[in-house]
Amino acid sequence: MKEPKTPRGRTLLTKPAVEVIIRASSKTGTPVRHIPVEHTSDDFPRAQSPVSQVAQPIYTRLSRASNYLDIQKRVILQTLNQPTLSPPFTEPSAEPSTEDVARKQLNDLIHGTVARGEGNSCLLLGPRGSGKSMILDQTLAALAAKPIILRLSGFVQTSDKLALREIALQLLLQTGSSFLVEEDEPLLGQPNAENDDDENPFLVQTTVPKDDQPLCLPPSSQLHALIPILLTLKKPVIVILDAIDLFAMHPRQSLLYCLLDTVQSCHASQENRGIAVIGVTTRIDTIQLLEKRVKSRFSGRTIRTAPPSCLDDWLGLARNTLQLPIPIEGEDHDTRKWQQQWNSSVEDFLDHGEVLDVFNDTFSITKDVKVLQRLLTRTVLRLNYNEPHLMPKHLISSVDSQRTRPSTLHLNSLSYPTICLLIASVHTYAAGHNSFTFEMLFENFRDQLRSSTSAPVQVNGGHIGMAYDGLKSTKAFVATTAPSSSLAEGYVRHRSTLDRDVVKKIVEKSGQVHLKKWLIKGG
Repeated sequence: MKEPKTPRGRTLLTKPAVEVIIRASSKTGTPVRHIPVEHTSDDFPRAQSPVSQVAQPIYTRLSRASNYLDIQKRVILQTLNQPTLSPPFTEPSAEPSTEDVARKQLNDLIHGTVARGEGNSCLLLGPRGSGKSMILDQTLAALAAKPIILRLSGFVQTSDKLALREIALQLLLQTGSSFLVEEDEPLLGQPNAENDDDENPFLVQTTVPKDDQPLCLPPSSQLHALIPILLTLKKPVIVILDAIDLFAMHPRQSLLYCLLDTVQSCHASQENRGIAVIGVTTRIDTIQLLEKRVKSRFSGRTIRTAPPSCLDDWLGLARNTLQLPIPIEGEDHDTRKWQQQWNSSVEDFLDHGEVLDVFNDTFSITKDVKVLQRLLTRTVLRLNYNEPHLMPKHLISSVDSQRTRPSTLHLNSLSYPTICLLIASVHTYAAGHNSFTFEMLFENFRDQLRSSTSAPVQVNGGHIGMAYDGLKSTKAFVATTAPSSSLAEGYVRHRSTLDRDVVKKIVEKSGQVHLKKWLIKGG
């Protein structure tokens, strides 16, 4: 039997070599192909470069770029989705920004509570997306001694009972102490020889309760005795009331009164560890919502935050977020080269004219940083190996997907009588009438038909009436007076919600030359 022919100087792989390639292929997922080997002096043949690529677990240039891109996307998306990781708006300058002032004031207040055992209260006020939660979380994370942090939300805890339950649950998780009331234990104020010497009748040192042991809470009548227990804990207590304006809507504002009364009665001493109540809100009239007895116990200290004040702040925030370094240990030449290329592409992206126009238009509408985060999130998600850099078209697509549809989208294909009524409404407004009736529009149409050679063609009056009803149903014409049984439908006054520029676009799209001349005649 003849041996199989092979190319000159080559031979087929032997059985041991094939087994090596198969084992390497099963680990790397690379398909096994027919790869020739060179003759060597050794008994075991030595493979050429294709075999070495299969046997050695090294990253190719393609896989390295793909890995760097995936890591870069993950770092940016994590920063965009977690406000506490957001970088500052602008670079440090000689004049402190509103955020820096708010951060310093809040840090001094919390430091006085944690370090000196003071009782403090303040209101953290600012619009949505101005960094209230970010500043608060960063200030608490920078503390050397970790206090007990109780977080309540007016959107979740809609009553004082739910707020007390949440306080007990968070204390149980942070201290291991549960506020329990035994069934046979008398209420506060009733004589009990066993509990006379107990300073905290609700504080029972227990382990974490089991599933069959529900967490009990004191009744609402003992609320005044539950809150002061916070002063007897071994650590300072920071109470954060998110949407404090909603807590002010609770009946009698009992929770706010007890918390602020406890803060007012807390004096710096060795016995008191300190307590601080921080209310977070967007309403500027929150203090006016407080009752007189609650307001008298509030310190009145207000810390204000503000969103970015100019477009450069937005661009600075976007630049700092998109140019975050990738966390890779043992940075090598390839990593530094990728980071330089990525930062250069980000600069080109932010300097592009279309990108600047999108940011400028969006910033003129809203200064909310969360809007910027949503725009960048969708843009970063569009990155792939075929398009590894940020593209202006992806940002434009992100903006279009998050803005509302134009109100004139359903007016792109209108009938001929409908366009005539819109042009007549423009003429009526130019004549000084802010409102009109159907008879006024129809009279304007007939006058234009008789007096001008460029007037529209004759249209049956019935079709005009149906077009008028259609414009009312689509809210293009809105009634300015209430309907009356003594007033005919044709004499009810309406106003047009479409300005002249919108009507001009509709007429141009229709392609009717005489309608364009009629519109131009109206000035």
